Amino acid sequence: MKREILYDNSEGYQKMQNENIIPLNNIKTDKKLEATIQSVLQHKIDMYQPDFSKFLRFCQEEYREPDFDAMEKYLHNSIVDQRIKLSTFNRRVAGVQFYLTHILNLSQTEEQKKRIKLIRELYNTEEYIRLKAMRGVRAERQEEVLQLINKYDTPKKVDIRKRAICFVNLITANRPSEMVRLKVSDFDLEHRTVLVMLKKQGEMKEKRLTLECVKVVEKYIKTCELQPTDYFVGGADRWGNYRNHMITERSYNRLIHEWLGFAPYTLRKTQITHMHRKHADLPTIAKQSGHKSLQTISQHYLEVDYSEVDEFL
Repeated sequence: MKREILYDNSEGYQKMQNENIIPLNNIKTDKKLEATIQSVLQHKIDMYQPDFSKFLRFCQEEYREPDFDAMEKYLHNSIVDQRIKLSTFNRRVAGVQFYLTHILNLSQTEEQKKRIKLIRELYNTEEYIRLKAMRGVRAERQEEVLQLINKYDTPKKVDIRKRAICFVNLITANRPSEMVRLKVSDFDLEHRTVLVMLKKQGEMKEKRLTLECVKVVEKYIKTCELQPTDYFVGGADRWGNYRNHMITERSYNRLIHEWLGFAPYTLRKTQITHMHRKHADLPTIAKQSGHKSLQTISQHYLEVDYSEVDEFL
């Protein structure tokens, strides 16, 4: 007799349990979940691998087992002997902790966590406080940056592409990781918006475009005959003809530096500073820049400009 298996009610589920039947969909779902977890894990492994390699070399040189006790000595050595910056210290902490916890399956005690915090306090002392200073990318005047971008306002296809990419990067204050992932379909030029994939936060964010930026993008799409599924930045052959593929962030950094003479983050910082000078509040700036932390904007983007200081000297 053919057995009838029900999937849409508790009675059917109980019947499957009693007969030890595992539906094929369950197996597929489990495999997809496991593949996703392994993909995320591998990404973190790759991201933190350089920092963990440095830690392993330290352990080998000092004949130590790679564990949380050795991590304390390594971090102390990083400050006192190598005199690394605070930002590098924080990255090393995250990298070594991840590997020890998730790869070597070691557990960190509360006492060990407290000791790491105490080691970090060295950056507040007179001897090491200079290592705490953050000297990031400097903001430029937006009008001066626009002058640089508009030098590509020519009929040449290659210049039309350069101008559109730089213009969008400036107005959206995008990170390089966000620019290289933009697709033509992400733009809603009628409503002057663009959906940006925030890789850092793992979400999509709608940003506004200026009317001039919209016209520049329209010209680029029409001239280079871009399709909705094409990458907005894409690549180019030796003659400057558009090629549809996602370039690396490193390649994008090199391109912007080649076109404008500075790194892409200068465009991001310039736009954030420009909005601040026009008296935009922090939540408004964060909505366009994609920041989650208003404190980050205040501490790392909105320092007083040197030109403003000069006025009072």
